Amino acid sequence: MQLIQQARAVFGEAGLDQLIGARERDSELRYRAAIDRCRTTGDRVRELARLRAEEGYMARAERVGKDWLLVEDHCPICAAAQSCQGFCRSELALFERCLGPGLTVERTEHLLAGARRCAYRISAV
Repeated sequence: MQLIQQARAVFGEAGLDQLIGARERDSELRYRAAIDRCRTTGDRVRELARLRAEEGYMARAERVGKDWLLVEDHCPICAAAQSCQGFCRSELALFERCLGPGLTVERTEHLLAGARRCAYRISAV
């Protein structure tokens, strides 16, 4: 939290957005290296869940009818996200890009909105 406050004070919102963008690009490279090897939507979502679990999000993938649900029961950056919503916007866009074309990702539960977890519904377009 202090680092975010200092970055905001020193670099302004634009600088903080640049830091979030750099984190997003780094994550995208790592995620794509693993996810792009997966052939099915289910494999892609399960691989993203595995990667997120390694990062401390306690993530898992669940099948819901024709859709998939990416569930994160813990958020290791929750305090940072409360101070800067850019983290949450960045993650949603990142998931959609990494899971690939033909899929939409919708956040259906959000810790910062009072939910007990973050959850994302992944659907074919």
